[in-house]
Amino acid sequence: MSSTRYALLAALVLVACGPPAQPDVLLVVVDTLRADRLGVYGFSAPVSPNVDALAARGVVFERAIAASTKTAPSITSLLTSRWVGGHSVGALNGTTRLDGQETLAERLHTAGYATAAFIGNMVLQRRIGLDAGFDVYDDELPVREANRPDYFERPAAPTTERALTWLDQQGDRPVFLWLHYQDPHGPYTPPTPFAAAFPELERADEDPLPLLPDDSGLGGIPAYQRFAEQRRPSQYTRRYASEVAAFDAALGRLLAAFERRGHPRVIVLTADHGESFGEDARWFVHGHASTPELARIPLVVVAPGLTPDRRSELVHHVDVMPTVLELAGAPPPGDSDGLALGPYLRAGDSLPERTVFCDAGTDQAAYVADRYFRVWLPLGFRPGSLPRQGTFRWSPGAPPQLAPPDPQLARELAQYRGNRTKLRYHGEALSAEDVARLRALGYAVPEREGH
Repeated sequence: MSSTRYALLAALVLVACGPPAQPDVLLVVVDTLRADRLGVYGFSAPVSPNVDALAARGVVFERAIAASTKTAPSITSLLTSRWVGGHSVGALNGTTRLDGQETLAERLHTAGYATAAFIGNMVLQRRIGLDAGFDVYDDELPVREANRPDYFERPAAPTTERALTWLDQQGDRPVFLWLHYQDPHGPYTPPTPFAAAFPELERADEDPLPLLPDDSGLGGIPAYQRFAEQRRPSQYTRRYASEVAAFDAALGRLLAAFERRGHPRVIVLTADHGESFGEDARWFVHGHASTPELARIPLVVVAPGLTPDRRSELVHHVDVMPTVLELAGAPPPGDSDGLALGPYLRAGDSLPERTVFCDAGTDQAAYVADRYFRVWLPLGFRPGSLPRQGTFRWSPGAPPQLAPPDPQLARELAQYRGNRTKLRYHGEALSAEDVARLRALGYAVPEREGH
């Protein structure tokens, strides 16, 4: 057959089949989800059948690190592929906004996607600028939170309902859908029937914890977490596990609806940060440190062309944006701190060893391989005082151990700390009610001076 006839046949095939379909993109971020409380990461109780089934079809990253242990900085890094020090939200959580950096939603919207976000956490409301690029940014929070009546949220089930309604209206246009599930953020209040689940997780042989008058979690149960006279740690970790199960059930409905569309699918599931379960004498809180129990997150990626696998290299929130764009066939970000993981995964190549950062403001860490170097300011520090610092070995599921000094990591963290983008305050005067809600979440609401 002549080359001309080959070309004609190829053209006819393209006309018949059309161009390759753009995949739907689903980004699921779960608030305050420890990786080690999912079955795919070794948890014994059957709390996450839908996450586990999804993970069995994709690539599971065993050492994924959050950009921050606070929600707004982490999500901003995830959607922009910039370290916390490199975007205008910084390490604050509700008083700053994104300015001057393109987001994943903007890139996909330009590529022809219908875009929507459905969130459950107050610090992600549109005032912080993450609504850019979304056709729909649903931040309505109708539910009063237990223990904190001035704080509003939206649990997993109604968040999913809103997303499903939108999804049903999209037809054949490719979609980018982001859900930020509030469960299992504290206070741990699993809905019926999940509240009665997993009694085997409670232990009767534990010493009770004191009930604290504040939300520090230092040595006891934070005020915002307390329920009646429950004082044993396992009573709270059981409640947490039940909230994970409630999220997982909602996820199952979402995944089923996504699959019914019949499009190719890129699915990323992760968390914004973890939670302390007694590490460093902190109970049921986050945002105060950059240590592994708070920085380690789940990360699962499912996409056409990716073979199911488990990977042990370090990955990070900043990898999500370039990875999604590459898997979706969209133009790459113009400026990025992350890696597009797809080419390495398809080729079966190892990821390059690199240093990644977790930034909680006054507590920052550089992670590389199985080590991290942390610099933090002691409680009650005075301006000009030297920060404490230390190098630790870290292995998922094992407590950190002090390691020999690591001057290279120290230099890299010092460079990171010295290279900061100016913060941009959102310009909205926070009401007394807004401030009370943010502080009720355990987030500092600082004065503007000095930031």
